[in-house]
Amino acid sequence: MTIYRFDWKDIIYGRVEIEASSGQEAHDKLMGMRIKDLLHISQFNSDNNERSIRFADAGNQVENMDADEWNKLKMDL
Repeated sequence: MTIYRFDWKDIIYGRVEIEASSGQEAHDKLMGMRIKDLLHISQFNSDNNERSIRFADAGNQVENMDADEWNKLKMDL
């Protein structure tokens, strides 16, 4: 069994409620949150159409492939 490691990206969207005294304060709170904290308090989803692999590593067999190299070699590994 081989461990495959992926560096991926996806576009997600979410909904969060923020208590604030003004729209500007709410905006500032939202934009100042760490993504980890934002995801923790939000309802979120993805359309699953934007997920892509940036880099792949197949352990000792092949290392650090970009997305094009991975797409060519993934069936052979």
